[in-house]
Amino acid sequence: MRKFRICLPTIFLSVFMLLATIAGSAHAQNESSAAAEAEVPQALGPDAMKSLVSKLNENQTAALVELMQLLSAPAGKDEVSAVAQGPGGAEIVKQWFTDFGANLKTQLLSFPQMLASVGKSIRTALDGREAGGNLTFLLLFVATIAIGMIAEWLFKRSTSARRERIRQSHPETLIDTLKVLSARAGIEMGGVAIFTIAAMIALNFLITADNDFFLASSFILSFILTVRLTGAVMHFILAPRRPELRLVYTDTWTAQFIERNFILIAAVVGLGFFIKAVMEQYMMPYVDTFRFWLGLSIHIWLIVIIMRAQQGLTQIISGDDENLTPGLRRMAAWWPAASAGLVAFNWLFLQFVLSAGHQELSPERSVSAIAIIVMAPFLDTIVRGIAAHLVPSGVDDTAVVARAHNETRLSYIRIGRIGLIGFLIIVVGKLWGVSLRNLTEAGFGAQVAANFVGSLLILALGYLAWEVTNLVINKRLATEEPDGESGAEGGTGQTRMATILPIFQMTMQATIIVITVLLALSQLGVNITPLLAGAGVLGLAIGFGAQTLVKDIVSGVFFLLDDAFRLGEFITVGATNGVVSKISIRSLQLRQDTGQLHIVPYGSMSQLTNNSRDWVTMKLRFTVPFDTDQDQVRKLFKKVGQEMMEVPELAEVLINPFKSQGAADVTDVGIVIRGKFTTVPGGQFVIRKEVYNRVQKAFEVNGIEFARKEVRVHLPEHVNPDDLSANQKDAIAAAATDEPQVPR
Repeated sequence: MRKFRICLPTIFLSVFMLLATIAGSAHAQNESSAAAEAEVPQALGPDAMKSLVSKLNENQTAALVELMQLLSAPAGKDEVSAVAQGPGGAEIVKQWFTDFGANLKTQLLSFPQMLASVGKSIRTALDGREAGGNLTFLLLFVATIAIGMIAEWLFKRSTSARRERIRQSHPETLIDTLKVLSARAGIEMGGVAIFTIAAMIALNFLITADNDFFLASSFILSFILTVRLTGAVMHFILAPRRPELRLVYTDTWTAQFIERNFILIAAVVGLGFFIKAVMEQYMMPYVDTFRFWLGLSIHIWLIVIIMRAQQGLTQIISGDDENLTPGLRRMAAWWPAASAGLVAFNWLFLQFVLSAGHQELSPERSVSAIAIIVMAPFLDTIVRGIAAHLVPSGVDDTAVVARAHNETRLSYIRIGRIGLIGFLIIVVGKLWGVSLRNLTEAGFGAQVAANFVGSLLILALGYLAWEVTNLVINKRLATEEPDGESGAEGGTGQTRMATILPIFQMTMQATIIVITVLLALSQLGVNITPLLAGAGVLGLAIGFGAQTLVKDIVSGVFFLLDDAFRLGEFITVGATNGVVSKISIRSLQLRQDTGQLHIVPYGSMSQLTNNSRDWVTMKLRFTVPFDTDQDQVRKLFKKVGQEMMEVPELAEVLINPFKSQGAADVTDVGIVIRGKFTTVPGGQFVIRKEVYNRVQKAFEVNGIEFARKEVRVHLPEHVNPDDLSANQKDAIAAAATDEPQVPR
C-alpha cells in the first residue's frame, strides 16, 4: 500500500524557537531602564531646588540659566514650521543606516571585552569556595547526572517490550506510521522527563548552596534539556536511521545531516543560554554583545545548513507526488535559496530596528516570525499529505471518477492552504504588533489600509466558499459510478446526478463570484446600489431582447428536470444523433461516431430519442431457402442463445438470450426468419456480431444455406446442355438477364 509522506515544520521551528529567547532578558532590562529614565519627577519644592542648585558649579549654573532662557523664549515661525514638518524620509533612512553602522561598530569593537566578561563571569562562578570546593561541586554534579541517567535507564527497561515492538514494526499507512512514531516519541520524551525530574530532585538534596544550585540547575535545564528535546524532535520528524518511518520525503544523507547539525545548534544555543544566565546572575557587562555574536553565528550556521542541504530540502517540499503543479515545482526549486535570504534579512532587519531604538519588535518576535515564514512550505507539505490520506487514488476508477477524486483532493489542498495562509497572517501580524482593530482605530491612511485588508478577507472567504462548493460536488461526483460505459453508438452513460451537478456547480460558482465581488467593493467604500440597479435593468433588457437565449435556458432546465438525457448517452435529435459529450446552460454537444461535434440548443429540440436508457432489444433477420426446416432453425437459434449465456463476458451484457421469433416474411428469394435478444444499452452491438458469427457456423455444420438470388434457365427435355454451342450459351445467358429471377 502506498505510503503518504508529510513534512512537519519542526525542522526549522525547533532551532528558531530555541533562539527566540536569547535576546529576551537583555531586551527586558533595556525596556525597564528606559521606562525608569522616562519617568517624570514630581515638582521640586523650594528646599529641594536650593539643595540641587547648591551642588552645581559655575559652568553648570550658567548652562542651566541659558536653558531656562531658551525654554521661556517664544518659538520663531521658522522653528515652529521645522518642528511641525519633522525630518523627511531621506533623513530618517539615513539616520537608520547611521545608527546601524554605529551599533555594528560598537559590537565589533566590544568583542574582546565581551570575551573577557564571559571569562570573568565563569571565574566568578568558580571562585569563593574553600579548598577542594570546586572538585566537590563537580563530583556532586556528576552524581546528580548519574542519578538522572539511572532513573531514565529504569524507565526504558520497564518499556523494553514496547520499544522492541516499535523496532520490529513496519507500518504501511500514514496513520500507522504516526502511531508508531508517537509511541516512540512518547517513550523518548518520557525518558527525558524522568531524567530531568530525578536530576532536579537529587540536586535539591546534594547541592544546598544557592550559587551552586543555580549553576547546576541552569546547566541541566539550558544545555542538557535543550539538546535532548531537539534530538527527540529530530528523531520524530526525520527518523534518520529508519527510512520507513520518515515523515518527510528525503534521502537518508539529508535526514542525518539535518539531525546532526540541528543537535549541534541546540548544544550551542543551550550553552549560550547557560553563559547568558551566568553573566546576568553576576551582573556582568556586554550581555547585548554576547547575544549579538551568538545570534550572528547561529544565523550564519543556518544559512550554511540550508545551502548544503538544498537538494534534500527541495525533495521535502515537493514530496513524492508525481503530478506536481508547475507553481509548486518552481517553489520547491527556489525555496532553499529564498529561505536562506530570509534568514539573512531577518538578522539585518532586527539589527536595524534595534539600532534605531524601536523596541516594539523584540528579537523574540522577529525570530518567531521568520521561523513561521520559513516553515510555511513544510506546513503546505502537511496539508498535501493529509489530503492524499483523505482521498486515496483508486486504481480501477473510470475517467470521470478519477477526475472527481483528483479534484476533491485538490479542493482539500486548496482549503487547507487558505486556512494555513490565514493562520500565518494572523500569527505574524500578532508578532509584529499589527491587527485590524488597531488599524481601524487609527488615522485616515490606516483606515484605508484596514478597508483594503477587509476586502482581501472577503475575497479569501469567497474563494473558500468556492473551494467548499467544489469539494462537496466533487465528493458526490466521485461516488457516482456509471452502470456501464458509453460508446459512439450508445451506452448507459453517467448517472443523473453526474449530469446535473456540473450545471449546478457552474451556477454556484457564478453566484459566489458576483456576491464576493460586490461585498469586496462595498468594503472598499464603493456604493454598490447603482450596480445592483444596473444589473436589474440589464437583466430585464436581456429578457426582452434575447428571447431565444431565455427559451434555450428554460427549455434546458425542463429537459434536465425530466431526466431526458445524461452525459454519455446516445440520443437522436431530429436528423442528428450522437453521444452527449458536454452539457452547458443553453445547449448540449453531440459527438457523432464519425467524429463530428454537433451543437444543439435546447430551444430547438422539439423531440428527442434516447437510445441508451434501461435496456435495448435488437431484432435480426435471416433469409433461408423455401425448403429449409424452420423447426430446425428455431432449435439452432435457441442453442446459440444458450451457449452465449454460458460465456461470462456475454452474460453480463445480455438481459434476455437470443431466440427465434419464427417466420416473419416471405420474399421472392426465400423465407425470412427473425431472432431477437435484449441487452443493456451499448451492449447490443457486441452481441449482434457474436450472434451472426455463431449462426453462420451453426448453419454450415447442419447443411443450411442462406438464400441468395439466382437465375434459372429451363431447356426442353430433348435438348442436351452439353450439345449447345458457345454462341447458343451466350445467347441463353443474354436472354436470362432480362428474365425475372426465381429461387432455385
